Amino acid sequence: MNTSSFWRKAAIALIVANVLFALWSGGSFGFLGLDPNPQREPQRLDEQVSPEAVQVKRPGAALPIQAASAPGASAASD
Repeated sequence: MNTSSFWRKAAIALIVANVLFALWSGGSFGFLGLDPNPQREPQRLDEQVSPEAVQVKRPGAALPIQAASAPGASAASD
């Protein structure tokens, strides 16, 4: 076996693998059912009540209930 033909075949195999991976990750094989990010459980999206009402807060932010029952809150209101 000639070493140059081995490296040539290895390089061609890697190029083909990279092209196939790029096509797969781009969603080109979705018609075959090989989509990298298939949508699972679409009924869950339909069952969401009000996703726009969700508010993301910082970890240190106190909830309104916690702020009202904090020991410093009653002393400040006196």
